Amino acid sequence: MKKRRKKSIIIHHLENVSKEVFKKHAELITKLIGRCPGVYALYDDMGLYYVGRSTNLKGRVKHHLKDRHAASWTHFSLYLLRNEEHVGEIESLLIRIAGPRGNKSRPKGKSNDAMLKELKQMIKIKYREELDSMFGIKTMVVNSKGKRRRQKQIGLEGLVSRKTKLFRTYKEKEYNAVLTSDGKIRYNGKVYTNPSAPGKAIVKHGCNGWKFWYLKDENHDIISLDDLR
Repeated sequence: MKKRRKKSIIIHHLENVSKEVFKKHAELITKLIGRCPGVYALYDDMGLYYVGRSTNLKGRVKHHLKDRHAASWTHFSLYLLRNEEHVGEIESLLIRIAGPRGNKSRPKGKSNDAMLKELKQMIKIKYREELDSMFGIKTMVVNSKGKRRRQKQIGLEGLVSRKTKLFRTYKEKEYNAVLTSDGKIRYNGKVYTNPSAPGKAIVKHGCNGWKFWYLKDENHDIISLDDLR
């Protein structure tokens, strides 16, 4: 069966073209561009100066030959996109990454810090595990209400009230399992009554399943099974 070729978001581009070329041959370049939507970049002697977008690129770059940016750029690049859908997102991404000097306004809206929050939780879990390993003690944990309590040894049964996804990244691969309210872990078509057995099936040697598996609590914070006890 023949594989379907993926369509590229960017269909054509011109890179690092002198402003003088645009001035002298604007009609040829605009004819080449047509009415395609896209993003463009203006450069000066120091590098990237300005990033913009337009649903009519030929008119937009010509505009920059006369506006407040006219004396600030020497070269330009154009990237024609397949459709308008991605124009705003690509422009916003480029401005966030490069911070061009000529872009006075920055993309609106707060950045999504969900990944940063998740990373912080994972680091906390890692440090807690290291403390347990180094000192051979159970560390104090803080529950969702901010109260400190000492971990208790209990079984899996009743630990969750509904099916809950367990996950763990090991050697750059993510593994998923499901913990049920009756204390069973379903992984790779098999059912286990303790967390260490499916963990061992993954790492191929003995492991502490309570510290191996992670899940998200009611606040969507990442915690280990050990933290949940």
